[in-house]
Amino acid sequence: MELAELKNGTVEDKRLVSALCIVIDNLSITVPIAFYELVMMCRDQDHKPFGLCGEILRKANLIRGDDSVHDSIRNVVMSGATGDVLDLTWGSPFA
Repeated sequence: MELAELKNGTVEDKRLVSALCIVIDNLSITVPIAFYELVMMCRDQDHKPFGLCGEILRKANLIRGDDSVHDSIRNVVMSGATGDVLDLTWGSPFA
């Protein structure tokens, strides 16, 4: 397993990070509100997804059935997402 250091200082499996980047980048383009909700859920563990966003994120395997976020996914999102609300963007999480 090849490891990669992320911008938030954590280390994750490089293949997992690369796969998540594809899914999250696609989400940020096709369903930006779901991308926003994912970022908010990673930033605040008490945040609950709005409307159908929870279903979209569960189907993409980005959140669990109880609307919690796996630590590895949280690390990737926290390393790649920048900005807030209308200027929220997705970029590389790699350090």
